Amino acid sequence: MSTLFVAPVLAAGIMDLKPGLTLWTALTFLLLLVVLSKFAWKPIVKMLDERERSIRDAIEQAKKERLEAEKLLADQKLVLGQAQREAADLAHKSKQEVEVLRADLTAKARKEAEDMVASARKQIQDEKAKALAELKGQVADLAIEAARRLIQSSLDEKSQRKLVEEYIAQLPAERAA
Repeated sequence: MSTLFVAPVLAAGIMDLKPGLTLWTALTFLLLLVVLSKFAWKPIVKMLDERERSIRDAIEQAKKERLEAEKLLADQKLVLGQAQREAADLAHKSKQEVEVLRADLTAKARKEAEDMVASARKQIQDEKAKALAELKGQVADLAIEAARRLIQSSLDEKSQRKLVEEYIAQLPAERAA
């Protein structure tokens, strides 16, 4: 064999058209379409429709739940705002009540202190008056005793009687003063 004769090798490419293979590929594809349309197309479409419906229902449910959540959030914000206002009002009222109570207690304490001071002053005045009256009584007794001794030694009975009567006459005037 000679090396001169080389048979050209034809490379079969993708783009080469072979009528037999093309015919069988087309027939297989059509048969597959018929079988799929007869047995699988309806279940696949039904499954896709059900999936679409379930996705649509899930989206609708999610929208409803979102709207409900937003409504609940708005309600919670409203309730929270109201609770904060009530708490602020309660704190303000409590502060006012504390101020009123403090003022009342301060006024009561002042009044009690003033009453105690007035009572102490009255008691001091009473004790002072009592002490002065007692002192006057003692001084009067001492003066009478001293006068009696003096009179006994220097006056006779007539003079003593006159002196005692004068003293008795003056006595109510001195005690009143």
